[in-house]
Amino acid sequence: MCAMDLILVLTSVFMLATGVTTYLVARRDMRQVPAAAIAVAAALAVGVGFLFTLYLAVAAYVGAVVVWLLARRFLSSPVLALAAGAGAFGVGLIGSVIVMGFALSGMN
Repeated sequence: MCAMDLILVLTSVFMLATGVTTYLVARRDMRQVPAAAIAVAAALAVGVGFLFTLYLAVAAYVGAVVVWLLARRFLSSPVLALAAGAGAFGVGLIGSVIVMGFALSGMN
């Protein structure tokens, strides 16, 4: 198995795990169709992010889920909690890209 095959397999596994986890968390707050749409969007975002930042995208996702669960507990609206989680994921992913950029710029 070459390195590219391994990256594609890991990307697929993380996308599937992200989609399932997001659907299970979102289903507690909303109906089936919106929860599925959010799960697909999260899986695609983590998949694309994984191709650019490897494991840092998964760490950003885990942090976003934690923020989402905490926000759901403290905020009155599930939509606000979802927005907080999405914002945390965006910030985490941007931070991951910056970290990866610094790491790659130091390579010769």
